[in-house]
Amino acid sequence: MARCVFPEVSASLQQYVADSVMPRYDTYDKAHSRRHIQSIIDQSMEIFRKLSAGQMDGGRRYELNPDMVYAIAAYHDIGICEGRESHHLASGRMLEADTALLRWFSPEQIHMMREAVEDHRSSNKSWPRSIYGRIVSEADKVIDFDTVFSRAILYARANYPEMTDEEIFRKSYGHLLDKYGDGGYMRLQFPDSPNAVRLADLREKLRDEELMRREFPLFEVHPLRPFVPDNARVLLLGSFPPPHARWSMEFFYPNFQNDMWRIMGQLFYGDKEHFVVQGQKRFDYEKVVDFCRRVGIALYDAAYMVKRLRGNASDNFLKIIEPTDIQSLLSSIPSCGAVVSTGGKSAEQIAGILGVPVPAVGGSVPFTVPAKTAGVLRFYRMPSSSRAYPMPLDRKAAAYASVLL
Repeated sequence: MARCVFPEVSASLQQYVADSVMPRYDTYDKAHSRRHIQSIIDQSMEIFRKLSAGQMDGGRRYELNPDMVYAIAAYHDIGICEGRESHHLASGRMLEADTALLRWFSPEQIHMMREAVEDHRSSNKSWPRSIYGRIVSEADKVIDFDTVFSRAILYARANYPEMTDEEIFRKSYGHLLDKYGDGGYMRLQFPDSPNAVRLADLREKLRDEELMRREFPLFEVHPLRPFVPDNARVLLLGSFPPPHARWSMEFFYPNFQNDMWRIMGQLFYGDKEHFVVQGQKRFDYEKVVDFCRRVGIALYDAAYMVKRLRGNASDNFLKIIEPTDIQSLLSSIPSCGAVVSTGGKSAEQIAGILGVPVPAVGGSVPFTVPAKTAGVLRFYRMPSSSRAYPMPLDRKAAAYASVLL
């Protein structure tokens, strides 16, 4: 049973959206992911509360249907599968075609919801036809520098993979200027919205192209695909790879100063140097990959996109922009029964995504994945493989033995 997040909204409607609507976003691009939709739902409900209490739009008090506000936000980008340019129209059509909504709404209400979804797009030249359209349109204005810049970069990289970094920058920056810049097409629905201050701050940054060029390379998309052997029984998740200059191989935990593969060598072969190429400061890629396939270890990281605040490998200077969809990843690994964090930052991120408390180092907690039928899984927090973590290597290996052996 999904958690009833909004007490004003029908619990059964929230359950239906959780089961039948939100999973569709898992197949969409990162800029239109489940995480984005949830943020728009949250903001729509916050605007609903303010308008209902007469705290926005000049103090006017509105009588609003919270179920409609919630459903409109949940469906507003559902049509992105038919292309970005007309996704607002496709989303409205798909909402109205969902006959299950007749359980909560009249045909007239559903038609008004369709119009609101169609009207949510910032580039629309006409004003929304109802207060519901104004709400979702305002909620969809996520006016935060890191958020809007990263979403523009993600969209450009996903849809124009042939572009160079310079072309990606020009595409992303140009989109932000067209939408949020001075004279941009984005319009606020409520002049007293908190977005007004945020928009002024964002426009000031957009006027400075040199600032934008300095910020652009700080946003990094994960350079590797998830490594998932057919027999994977354990998923190891770090935080994010170090800068590429520190890599000693094209695989996970590539920094020669990181002890993950020494831990594995000590644990499985009694030799911490087992995966080190003799006489060289690098790990043996072929040997590491073959080992993971044989043992059944899947690997990825807790973040898909980060902003690297300093040019080093420290988790302390990583801002997670787009977390990994761990639930979706696990649903593609049928034999996996355990998720293992390999550091403090990844542990906190994973726990938040799974909705469980952060275990003590060496401990674990149970969790479930709706799309998996394997029952209860366990989330383990292991000691960091970084040498900065104050624990001897043999003790780290002993801790990992509790889940890997």
